[in-house]
Amino acid sequence: MDITIKIIRSVAVTNLLILSLVSCSSSPSPWAQAEKDPWAAKNEAGSQSASSDQAVSSTSLNDPVLLSDPEPMRLSDPEPIVMQQPEAAPVPEVIAPVVVVDDLTSEQEIMAMLSSNYAVQAYAGATLESVEKFRRRKDLNDLLIVKTERSGAIVYVLVDVYPERSAANAAAVDIEAKIGSKPWVRSLAGLQKIVVQ
Repeated sequence: MDITIKIIRSVAVTNLLILSLVSCSSSPSPWAQAEKDPWAAKNEAGSQSASSDQAVSSTSLNDPVLLSDPEPMRLSDPEPIVMQQPEAAPVPEVIAPVVVVDDLTSEQEIMAMLSSNYAVQAYAGATLESVEKFRRRKDLNDLLIVKTERSGAIVYVLVDVYPERSAANAAAVDIEAKIGSKPWVRSLAGLQKIVVQ
């Protein structure tokens, strides 16, 4: 593309140079010389015919000349075209997006849940490390570790949350099979009261 543009530019510059050299020629153009005027004979013939013909007035020579045929007349115009309003497209229902916040702590997640839910508490420990170790060893990675306070002491609990007591009881049976002891099914509202944020 760059080569084509360069070629076009060079051709244009060359043509401009040739035109300017031609226009600067030392001899005058033939129509600029009085004795070689190609229109002189025609002008003389025109002036002679105008003087000899009395019917042609001097103003008729200056009348405008039509360069094209006039537009033909129409016998009847067609019906006017009526533009119709386009049909409106149905407006899609706007559904608010669900915002998922990944930066919530376990404590914030528990506090954001409905207090009518039920928690299955599988383990409690004095340190976060001990509860994390238990969770990995028993393959309970889906359960949350929540920091709570009981009687002024910090206790970390390993919990899972369910919307109904029956679902929480069924989950407690499955968790008991994994850990070897019976988990505590409690209301989430009771757990939320002792959560430390």
